[in-house]
Amino acid sequence: MAGAQELADILPIGIAILNHRDESILVNRRFRELMACHNAKSFQCWSQSIHPEDYDRVATAYFEALKSKHALRIEYRIRNQKSLWRGLMLAPLENTDLQRLNLGDDVGFICTIADITLEKTAELQQMEIAHEAQERKQQQERFIDMISHEVRNPLSAILHCTEDIFQTVKDKEGSGIPLADIAQAARTISLCIAHQKRIVDDVLTFSKLDASMLTLSPRRAEPKRHLAKSLSIFRPELRKQDIEFEYKLDNSYAENGIEWVMADLDRVSQVLINLVSNAIKFTSKANGKRGIRVSMGASTDRPPSYPPNVVFFDSSEAAMRLDATNKPEWGNGQVAYVMVAVKDTGIGISDEAQKRLFERFHQATPRTESTYGGSGLGLTVSRKLCHLHGGEIGVSSKEGQGSTFGFFFKVRREVPPFNDGQSTSHGLEIDELCSGIQALSNEATGVTQRTRSPEISDSPVVTRIEEVAPGAPSDERVKHTSDIARRTGSAGTAANNHTHQSLHGDCDKESVPASPGVTKPNLGGGQIKHTKPISPRSDRERIRRILVVEDNDINRQILIRKLQSLGFHVTEAINGREALDALQHEDFDCVLMDQEMPVMDGISATKAIRDSEKHMAHVPVLGVTANARAAQQTEMLDAGMDDIIHKPYRTNDLFEKINQLIVITERVK
Repeated sequence: MAGAQELADILPIGIAILNHRDESILVNRRFRELMACHNAKSFQCWSQSIHPEDYDRVATAYFEALKSKHALRIEYRIRNQKSLWRGLMLAPLENTDLQRLNLGDDVGFICTIADITLEKTAELQQMEIAHEAQERKQQQERFIDMISHEVRNPLSAILHCTEDIFQTVKDKEGSGIPLADIAQAARTISLCIAHQKRIVDDVLTFSKLDASMLTLSPRRAEPKRHLAKSLSIFRPELRKQDIEFEYKLDNSYAENGIEWVMADLDRVSQVLINLVSNAIKFTSKANGKRGIRVSMGASTDRPPSYPPNVVFFDSSEAAMRLDATNKPEWGNGQVAYVMVAVKDTGIGISDEAQKRLFERFHQATPRTESTYGGSGLGLTVSRKLCHLHGGEIGVSSKEGQGSTFGFFFKVRREVPPFNDGQSTSHGLEIDELCSGIQALSNEATGVTQRTRSPEISDSPVVTRIEEVAPGAPSDERVKHTSDIARRTGSAGTAANNHTHQSLHGDCDKESVPASPGVTKPNLGGGQIKHTKPISPRSDRERIRRILVVEDNDINRQILIRKLQSLGFHVTEAINGREALDALQHEDFDCVLMDQEMPVMDGISATKAIRDSEKHMAHVPVLGVTANARAAQQTEMLDAGMDDIIHKPYRTNDLFEKINQLIVITERVK
């Protein structure tokens, strides 16, 4: 025994020889160093060093091994030092081992304890690296999916509109599409081009921001004039949608003497354009009075509880460190903060969508996928631009009661230039061209005869504006949003602290007048109206019934018109839930199912259709998607879609796909 003890004491790991009653027969020096006491019971000695969070797991495994006489290997953290790890091994001794060591028949186990901190730390680091790599891969896939979806959707509308224009030009006898429809097609193309330009701009900006490569370019400018120039590109669309528009300054702007400042107002305009684009899109969907007001106020202090009617997102320390306005090129002028608010009478935002938004930014998750019917990239870019400019962005909204978006940015006062010239915007050529096309379209369709053009003065009226006035009373919407933000733990510094469904001013959801006779299916189970087919292929041939499920207003209306011209009877739905409701009222020969939709997406809707076919005949489902990855295609087919067509697609290709599915289905029947 003495020889065994001397041998054990020179080993670098702790070793104990135990009997069947868990009593120590032999303990080496290293084991004693790791023990917290010197009682006879082995487990009582070393178990006191186990971290409380690991104790039950280790104790259960240890006594189970003793009882069953099985080997055990387990790892645990030590008390008060979660970063230090130990490895325990328990192994039963055979009779031959006992005889060789002359330890007697009462001995049952050999127990070893080793410091495995270095090995475990390396293992955990590798696991963390692998997890982060997987997260980055998923983020990249989501980013690519979003970009693919946002770019391909407008391409479908552009392709179909150019088909109409080409057909009219080709028809020299003048029996083609009316001039007003051609003007509408050109307007749709211009809207989609403007949308794609914003997507490209946001992607480039986002990439630079993500790589910390984007720098601000401060110049001497007048905010009220510069932002008026940016807002002027919206005049044709405001006129088209019959939206009343106001651009005003709060008294605080004049009281703080905001005239010439040093700032990067081109980047500020990028944020404002995103907000106003979104406001127009959702205000055009609202019933009753339609109005948007852009207002500016100012403060000499960073807004802690101002403005009163916007809930700011919580700015982290990392966000505060992004402030680039303290660099030498910004000068030494007095610091001021300019507040911009965009208030609308639109459809507002649901509680669930607001909750997801605040959770997203509270957790600092760099997600760009859809929050609710939009990409969300515009909000991410806008918020990071605000951080660079020493500011923050916020929102307040209530479903059915409109929304207010607000952001502030830091500036430094400047003296007027010698020529007292007005500030100019850069990079707006495409926006101005698209604006001109929309204006021509309005003239061709008689819009200018029905509505007046909103005035956007570069010297706006100065008055009291509650959205941006310090000390103004809180309204109902901000109290509602503030409560949601508190529940998610995301409320910012505002004392009285919307996103709309997206903050990206895309052409996807552009309000388009419905085709004659078209109404959306009624979720409440009421009567569903359908479009009547135009020029059926044959009076003797049964008219095919098609259900178009598409949340993109422009693409849906263009597709309906195309299908009508081919002789189809068309019913429309804007999401999967409406599609299921429509299928309960009528039989269809084919369903054209979009994949990305709010409320219920195409995958979920198709699965529900297939589940219901225990009580109904099989209906072919053609997946229509802007997503292009193989994994996404497999997911759609696995959900039960019969085939897939990718946006953008030609009308003839779609027609062939539909006919193939109908023929195959009828053969099976």
